Amino acid sequence: MMNASAFGRRVVAAAGAVSVLALTGACGADSGDDAGGGEKSATAESASPANSASQRASGSPASEAGKGLDQKGLDRLALAVHDVPGYTVDTVTGKGNAVDHDVLTTYRAVTPAPCRPVYAAAQLGSLHDFTAQVSQDVVSASDDLGQHASVGLTSYALADARTVMAELRAALPKCGTAKMRPSAAHPDTGLGYSGPQSRPVSGYGDEALAFDATQVIVGGGPSIPVTVLVVRQDSTIATFLSLNPLQPPTIPQDVVDAQLKKLA
Repeated sequence: MMNASAFGRRVVAAAGAVSVLALTGACGADSGDDAGGGEKSATAESASPANSASQRASGSPASEAGKGLDQKGLDRLALAVHDVPGYTVDTVTGKGNAVDHDVLTTYRAVTPAPCRPVYAAAQLGSLHDFTAQVSQDVVSASDDLGQHASVGLTSYALADARTVMAELRAALPKCGTAKMRPSAAHPDTGLGYSGPQSRPVSGYGDEALAFDATQVIVGGGPSIPVTVLVVRQDSTIATFLSLNPLQPPTIPQDVVDAQLKKLA
């Protein structure tokens, strides 16, 4: 269906109300109990505490060292089941699972070229290499078709983290009518996205961006609305994604709050 190096993502399918993976990959699981909901909205950038958890985990502030966290440091900041009562937490990359840097080749081949940062963000990534990565699926234990999110943490050199956000901010206005596809060499296969639209967001991290889009299986398959929130906290970027073919997707607010609390 799509490239096997991309991380496993849960799609809620309308037909037969069955769950499938939108992206492939191996998972390990934790579990817990209670549900969440909602998402904050407003404008674009916000401030955060200078002495962040991501700085403490690395042993020195990333803003001073200019370096991203190593894998062990980022692993400590990823969600555990006790952080999100009422949800299961499946870790797909990081925390002992393989991390794939080669997926950058896929992102850098996306067409049209100006929309590559948007496509990568919808895959919880970017066009830039990273120092550490964790990807997780967080799903309500009590509502199989409702509250769920894919959560990606990616740590970069600080300059690269800022560039990731700047590139995404610049790309979104150019791509509102775009049909983003994985490769010009294989335009009729793979996972694509169409029509990303920015939405206002504030109150998160050092800066935050959000957009909605439609996920498509190129060459046949469902078109599914997705919503994405991207937050930079120092040199770490947290990306949250939710999909739902039955109703407008929302990222559970308690999942967002729990993850950003660990970064702040």
